[in-house]
Amino acid sequence: MKKLALFTLSILSLLAMPLEAQSLTGYDIMKKADEVPSGSSSSYTATMTLTDKKGKERSREVFMRSKDYGETKKSVICFTTPKDVAGVAYLMFEYDEKADGSTPDSDNWLYLPAMKKVRRISGSGKSDDFMGTDFTYEDIGERGLSKDTFNLLGEESVEGVECYKIECLAKDKTEKNPRRITWIRKDNYLLQKAEFYDRQNRLQRTLTCSDIKQIDGYWTTGKMFIKNVQTEHSTLLELKDVRYDIPLDDNMFTVAALERGSIK
Repeated sequence: MKKLALFTLSILSLLAMPLEAQSLTGYDIMKKADEVPSGSSSSYTATMTLTDKKGKERSREVFMRSKDYGETKKSVICFTTPKDVAGVAYLMFEYDEKADGSTPDSDNWLYLPAMKKVRRISGSGKSDDFMGTDFTYEDIGERGLSKDTFNLLGEESVEGVECYKIECLAKDKTEKNPRRITWIRKDNYLLQKAEFYDRQNRLQRTLTCSDIKQIDGYWTTGKMFIKNVQTEHSTLLELKDVRYDIPLDDNMFTVAALERGSIK
């Protein structure tokens, strides 16, 4: 009888893990992905390589600074080269989900040194391409979970990594990409791959993430390759000099700092 009890317990323990995994919903998985730690602050430099359908390449250098203020996360991206975009800066204020489950829209500003003025990016403008890349302004920031409904489609291996495959459907059907398919890694809940579909449900862009590793104890994506399959234009973003939990001046994350061109 004792052996039977032990055998039963062994079977139950073996079943426990897959049953737990099966109980996760698409929302649960995306919430875990949204909650992956990224430090109280972060900094990196990056190279953007833009390639057109004829294979012609253009390269840009940027740096990013980000700081978490609790309910608000503030980030700034500045272009350093080449000369035609040097000094362009983009400031984002992103807000945590409210108690009712809603997420306030982010506040976004773009500084164009040639015009010496700050332009606010809002509404449909957030779906525009970010400075000629294949990322949109919205892609650059974090998307609130309340904007979508999620369906767990199953599990798939991507580049040898086990992932959850999730369909994300925008509640606002007028969005540029009202449907997305994402592959979330099972080991650390980072994004491994994504597909973006247009309003006619045609595949528009694909995103592949790689060079994923821990830096200062935080999981970090080192490379992101996004391609517009309709225009055959692509952008490769490669991160360098990634640092976390470093002191950053609060004055850096202001519209006034954008206007002065003093962010460094």
